[in-house]
Amino acid sequence: MPYLDHAGSTLPSKIQLEEVAKQQSQLILANPHSHHATAVKTKQIVNSARLRILQYFNTTSDDYFVVLTNNTTHGLKIVAENFKFGQKTHSILNIASVLHGGSSNLGYLYDSHHSVVGLRHVVNGKVNSISCVNEESILEHEIPDVEHSLFVLTAMSNFCGKKYSLESVHRLQEKGWAVCLDAASFVSSSALDLSQQRPNFIAFSFYKIFGYPTGIGALLVRKDSAHLIEKTSFAGGTVQSVDEMSMFFVLREFERAFEEGTLNYYGIAQLQKGFEEIERCGGISSIRNLTHHLCKNALYMLKSKKHPNGRPVVEIYSQSEQFENPDKQGPIVAFNLKRPDGGYYGYTEVEKMCAIFGIELRTGCFCNIGACKKYLGITSEMIQENMSKGKRCGDEIDLINGTPTGAIRISFGRTSTEHDITALEQMIDTCFTEGEHQAQSKPDPMNIESYSPTVVNLFSFPIKSVGSVGRKRYELTARGFKNDREFLIVNDDVTLNLKTHPELCMLTATIVDDDQLLIQTFDQNENLVLPMSLSLKDNGAKLVCKNTIATMDCGDKVGKWLDNALDRQNCRLLRVAEDSKKNFVNDSPFLLINEASVYMLSRYINMEVREILTRFRSNIVVRGLPPFIEDTAKRLSIENLEFEVVDKCTRCEMICVDPMTGEKDPSLLLALRDYRNKQKMTFGIYIRQTNFESGQYLESGMSVNFSTD
Repeated sequence: MPYLDHAGSTLPSKIQLEEVAKQQSQLILANPHSHHATAVKTKQIVNSARLRILQYFNTTSDDYFVVLTNNTTHGLKIVAENFKFGQKTHSILNIASVLHGGSSNLGYLYDSHHSVVGLRHVVNGKVNSISCVNEESILEHEIPDVEHSLFVLTAMSNFCGKKYSLESVHRLQEKGWAVCLDAASFVSSSALDLSQQRPNFIAFSFYKIFGYPTGIGALLVRKDSAHLIEKTSFAGGTVQSVDEMSMFFVLREFERAFEEGTLNYYGIAQLQKGFEEIERCGGISSIRNLTHHLCKNALYMLKSKKHPNGRPVVEIYSQSEQFENPDKQGPIVAFNLKRPDGGYYGYTEVEKMCAIFGIELRTGCFCNIGACKKYLGITSEMIQENMSKGKRCGDEIDLINGTPTGAIRISFGRTSTEHDITALEQMIDTCFTEGEHQAQSKPDPMNIESYSPTVVNLFSFPIKSVGSVGRKRYELTARGFKNDREFLIVNDDVTLNLKTHPELCMLTATIVDDDQLLIQTFDQNENLVLPMSLSLKDNGAKLVCKNTIATMDCGDKVGKWLDNALDRQNCRLLRVAEDSKKNFVNDSPFLLINEASVYMLSRYINMEVREILTRFRSNIVVRGLPPFIEDTAKRLSIENLEFEVVDKCTRCEMICVDPMTGEKDPSLLLALRDYRNKQKMTFGIYIRQTNFESGQYLESGMSVNFSTD
């Protein structure tokens, strides 16, 4: 699997996980707040971990405290919440782009993770100024003298891999700033030597370095800076004495005062296996050299890509000269892909193509809006305007008015190889350069209201992501077709879908005589019949496609049959609870597609219409419209049944799964991409009934009327 998201989380090695599993099977630990022998042993393991952490960063317990945290964000918040700012003398109206002097200030770089930027709201009401500056403000300009002030410094950009000069630490400290180093991205592939650089505070997460365990980080506090933060509250495990009837309490020693509640002691015990993994790789310096080499090769590959007209395929977001120096550039490349005419491909489109090729990377702004604004030319006004148009962090709106709202990021770690780069290059050549088709000329049809289409096919899918056989007539319910997406297969409580588990194509499911669910293997050698009236056990709520749905478990017999049919273990078949108002549909009760649009794609890629219909998994197919005119509809009626259009259906790599073999073939998604030139890869429309009444049916042959109002 080409994995290119090490900046998100690096991967643990197989040896590392095997060592962890062996340790876990033999290690018995207990709450270190207790005093029995197992608790004492646990406390010793925790304290040994503190010393090992300090050793890794080339310092000792004479110089730094180690506060164990949940992650980098947790460590940063501890500093901001407890930092002893001076007296507040005036209100903050704006965030300045220059450093202010005086007392009680917060500063950070524009290229900062949201966990840093969010600290401004933690300290609001405590500080006199907040400054968001570039590196030049620290290295090339005079820094005003301050007192009781905190600067949170990014060591390495998680957006583009730029390493910021740690000389800034000393320059800021000389002027009175306490410096908290956000080292999360930096320490994933670089050595931080605290005998050379001495920030007052350092926050990081271990999964960025080792891949496992997750949920553990550390805040290193320089001992001569410990007086700069003061804990004014307490929780379990943090006090020496407390009285519940008064405000009296006395905190424990420094580290334990900030470690609220019970530590993740099993996870802490596994840190040693992570350190051993780094040593097996030759140390962090060897990892730096490997990842820098791969990153440079990836950059050169991306820069070499040209369209037939000579225009570049890739727009890089960084300074190319930095890639020659591993002291200035980490193993990250941020970029977007461009069309032959100079426009942009949306990053969501690229991510979907990557999924077909098995490539895992990151898209968006990577929780770093400052860098995103700088490199993509986004303004503060555009951010608010984009939000008014529906843009949200993590969604699929990747282009607004032709301008990218985010980027594509590849990043390397100790398990990366040249094969990862080759796979990415193959995907780009196949999908975005070689063999690129011109967008098909689209017809200029009359208004959709001028046509009189009819329903020609109806489909229901009793089990989500499992094939079915269409019928001529379906009863309607408030949730859509009766029994549609009423069942769901899970494996170890993880939902199985065709996109990630193509072996589901080996099954079909149909409702027989309205009272039995028939599940068959594709070759029909095995089948299972489940009475619809069977009394089922409540299974609690299940989160499916952003919806929380009450479910019931169909029992052990069905689970074992699925284990055998899918060659898995611990499969379960869940059913929507009887009183649930939702079923397992993604966005809307019905998906309608136009047969002519299917035929257009069929001609384009020489694929059978029947196979395309199977891949698109629609509920309703209509005939009698020009291709893609259905995109213009707002409402429709199917005889006396009224529907509203909810949205267009954005397609993903699921349509690339061959329903006969389970293999992925990108041709259908590529054809849709080319046809939808500069637009979202949509096909079909989601609709919802607006006049539902009990006893209604939808049948093939019914007439359809569309409206654009």
